[in-house]
Amino acid sequence: MWLELGAMLRTTCGPLGRAVRLPCAGALRLRPHWWLSDRSRERKVPASRISRLASFGGLAVGLGLGALAEVTKKSLPGGSLQHEGSSPFLTEANAERIVQTLCTVRGAALKIGQMLSIQDNSLISPQLQRVFERVRQSADFMPRWQMMYPGVAESIQSDVQNLLALLKMSVGLPEGLFAEQSLQTLQQELAWECDYRREAACAQTFKKLLADDPFFRVPAVVEELCTTRVLGMELAGGIPLDQCQGLSQDIRNQICFQLLRLCLRELFEFRFMQTDPNWANFLYDASSHKVTLLDFGASRAFGTEFTDHYIEVVKAAADGDRDRVLQKSQDLKFLTGFETKAFSDAHVEAVMILGEPFAASGSYDFGAGETARRIQGLIPVLLRHRLRPPPEETYALHRKLAGAFLACARLHAHIACRDLFQDTYHRYWASRQTLPLPAAS
Repeated sequence: MWLELGAMLRTTCGPLGRAVRLPCAGALRLRPHWWLSDRSRERKVPASRISRLASFGGLAVGLGLGALAEVTKKSLPGGSLQHEGSSPFLTEANAERIVQTLCTVRGAALKIGQMLSIQDNSLISPQLQRVFERVRQSADFMPRWQMMYPGVAESIQSDVQNLLALLKMSVGLPEGLFAEQSLQTLQQELAWECDYRREAACAQTFKKLLADDPFFRVPAVVEELCTTRVLGMELAGGIPLDQCQGLSQDIRNQICFQLLRLCLRELFEFRFMQTDPNWANFLYDASSHKVTLLDFGASRAFGTEFTDHYIEVVKAAADGDRDRVLQKSQDLKFLTGFETKAFSDAHVEAVMILGEPFAASGSYDFGAGETARRIQGLIPVLLRHRLRPPPEETYALHRKLAGAFLACARLHAHIACRDLFQDTYHRYWASRQTLPLPAAS
């Protein structure tokens, strides 16, 4: 039986570590995995805080010199930027510098890069999206005896700060993001992902929760191999979701329907969700027509106080009830009740847009929608007038839901979502053995 040790993305390796073992003659011996990107290389990971800081410092200097060279080129007679209107920091050479550095330092920095790769290119610049897509696909594989990259767990805070500084320098981050709260939440999630005992326990929980599921399976955990820094699990085969585009429309529809069904079950039935939306965490096996779930480090629970209100926000959007969307958003503590009308209108409109799949009476065409662009048009107002950070639970939840919606869009799925949600809604309140909460007066 193959075992993955310390994998985060289950491709070649993850941000935190990887090794692959095969039992043979009563012993385990290392053997290389053949699923290597043609860009993957073996390379020592900087372990100390100083060496990691030096890597980021070198990247900053390289980006600055690259931008200077690009501006100088433009100032010469007949010169122009590689892409008109593009940032001089995001040249092809600088993009390669970012990819190389993140794939070398790994840890929190690489994890953030991989998170940003799963975004619609209308929400981040196409240049930056291409950079992080290359990061997701180009991670160097680890030295064969490595199980957990040294210094990764201890460097989370500095890695996050260093990468955010680089992003601010190269592309600028919008104001009004409540960056401190976002940063604290992100650091907590990354700390969870560095605890492989916790991840093993989460994987075992999901294996029990999905034991009777006809479509999803969870690899077995090998407990005797697990420590805080080593994770031993059964190896699974299949292709990531973003490589399923060549499958038939019917198969793609089935995969995406099941993906949304899983999200609703996780949030409203289990109240326990694997929140990492990386498409490589969902491996489709055509021979069995099943999807294997991977990477449970970012799994988290949701309290009923949150889900009771959240399901009512979704229900109000599905029913087209704008007033109830506004009221339940206040109950959920998304809003204070003292926001400007411009902000309240923009917030309600964003919720209504995201609720459209659950409002459609027939099949919803995810591939034809302009969801991301419509939301993007509301973002300036939302950032300018927001009075409070969103609930802590929503950072990871919305990242997971956005990843699921983007996967459906990437696969051009046509899904009847309304009945799926309505069934979930009635099951939820039946399990709570109470009536839906009224809006607060």
